[in-house]
Amino acid sequence: MTKDGNPTRERILVVDDDKAFRVATRTLLEDEGYDVHLAPGADEALTILSSADMDVMVSDLVMTKMSGVELLQKVRTTYPDLTVIMVTGFGSISSAVEAMRLGANDYLTKPCNNAELLLKIRRAMDAQAKDRELKRLREELHSTYSFGNMVSRSDKMKKVIQSIRQVADTDVTILIQGESGTGKELVARASHYNSNRCSRPFIAVNCSAIPDSLLESELFGHEKGAFTGAMKTKAGKFEEANGGTLFLDEIGDLAPTVQTKLLRVLQEKTFERVGGNAPIHVDTRIVAATNRSLELMIQQGDFREDLYYRLSVFPIRLPALRERLEDVPLLAEHFVHRHQTLTGGRVKYIAPSVMTCMMNYTWRGNIRELENLIKRALIKTQGETIMEIELPTGNGMPSSSKEPMPEVDLNTPYKDYVAAIVRDAEEKYLVRMLRLYKGNINQIAKLMDIDRKTVYRKMAEYSIDPAGFRGS
Repeated sequence: MTKDGNPTRERILVVDDDKAFRVATRTLLEDEGYDVHLAPGADEALTILSSADMDVMVSDLVMTKMSGVELLQKVRTTYPDLTVIMVTGFGSISSAVEAMRLGANDYLTKPCNNAELLLKIRRAMDAQAKDRELKRLREELHSTYSFGNMVSRSDKMKKVIQSIRQVADTDVTILIQGESGTGKELVARASHYNSNRCSRPFIAVNCSAIPDSLLESELFGHEKGAFTGAMKTKAGKFEEANGGTLFLDEIGDLAPTVQTKLLRVLQEKTFERVGGNAPIHVDTRIVAATNRSLELMIQQGDFREDLYYRLSVFPIRLPALRERLEDVPLLAEHFVHRHQTLTGGRVKYIAPSVMTCMMNYTWRGNIRELENLIKRALIKTQGETIMEIELPTGNGMPSSSKEPMPEVDLNTPYKDYVAAIVRDAEEKYLVRMLRLYKGNINQIAKLMDIDRKTVYRKMAEYSIDPAGFRGS
């Protein structure tokens, strides 16, 4: 973009020792809206290129002092992404072909056909635009799934991020376990986009969303005529992800026949398409995820034990949001920013009373539930601050957060503000657990996934007497 906000014109450098050709070509291209620069020779062209970015260079092949081929070789060394179109006399087509071999993108013969020249330049510009967009999307993906964008300050999530760092650049199979909505696919994508496979495909398959009768074909492909409706040969997700990563979500829902075939792929790196007998070799990394207890499924005979051990070479457990309440303010503000287009950027803040209410919520739906509730609150908010959020109750009915809440001074530093909310939520959570389990410290420690000493220390910190909850 230019300083006045208008789109930057595409720049073309025309290099030719024939002045008449240079002037005529400039007139033609400027009429089409291009920003045209002229050079009578290779030396002048290199000077222009050193001071200004060009999108396309149109160069004569035969010039005095330095030929177009020599210019091309220098350009390819210093400006490898510059599109070069060579222009040659009819009798020098073999030289133009040689120029193509040396890195020219296209060529034209003199006398040039104006329509053909414009067409080749337009194609070059369109190709560059696609390359830039692809580069932008790749950079966006890397940015989105970088460790810096995994919003958390909890120790448990720091351990998860450390685990991803450790395993990302290996080829071992990862098994991600966690409740629905904890971000298992986010972890899978982070492990891919921070690995040496990042430029290769990431293919995600939800095993519970595809009928058992179709899942085998979806994963491994099928040959023409393998079953009714198989009108042509189709590659499966394993082939699509070759060289990259295949993410198998809800792995616990795999049918026994698919479990057997998956085990073979993990062991031998080969499989056959449905209806085929030719072995297909793939270099596909597997990342699996589940919200079910595969160990329990093994005991019940619903999941192969040998497949489980193949999948869980590197297990990662994602904590539930209620286990990392200190992340609720960070995540909530992150979602306000992410979904600001819902209100045109009008809503920017969350009231302290609303934040306190969210810190005391159980978050059965985890991060996904939090994001959905923030989106709903954004749409309903009239001003610039979310003053109310509807949190579902145990009976499925929404409960408004507009009830009176202890206020926190808005001048309080952010770190102290979050710490105060965490302390308040932690105390209420501990009291709720003590009341629910009648002061049984052993049971409470097990359910909270902390040791008994920590429970006693927390009770002392908040001056809570467990005797008052026994027999209540």
